[in-house]
Amino acid sequence: MKNLVELTNKGKQPKRSHCFPPMNREHRKMVHELAEAYALESVSYDSEPKRNVVITAHKGKAACPRWSLTSVIERETARAPPPIAHIKQHSSKTASGSTRAKMLKEEPEIDYFDVQD
Repeated sequence: MKNLVELTNKGKQPKRSHCFPPMNREHRKMVHELAEAYALESVSYDSEPKRNVVITAHKGKAACPRWSLTSVIERETARAPPPIAHIKQHSSKTASGSTRAKMLKEEPEIDYFDVQD
């Protein structure tokens, strides 16, 4: 799509089109959404299973978006740091050796709602 937009805006022709091969509904939907981001006209033709999409770039109207699809995906899927495991403290004034050993053997309790930055 980027090449189509650049060729249209640099060339002498007022518009250029590209015909995609037949594809399923989800892929066609993605092509229509991308075409909208590039300010391209998109139309689906034919019936299933040979339904395809044709996109058209008009000179002066079509433009490349400021953000690339890759950068948007990376930003949207950025992972938050994993939660910090907290050891639950027992409130006993004197901890005997056996109680302390039990505390050390216990798995830490993870509080997923207590995220610290």
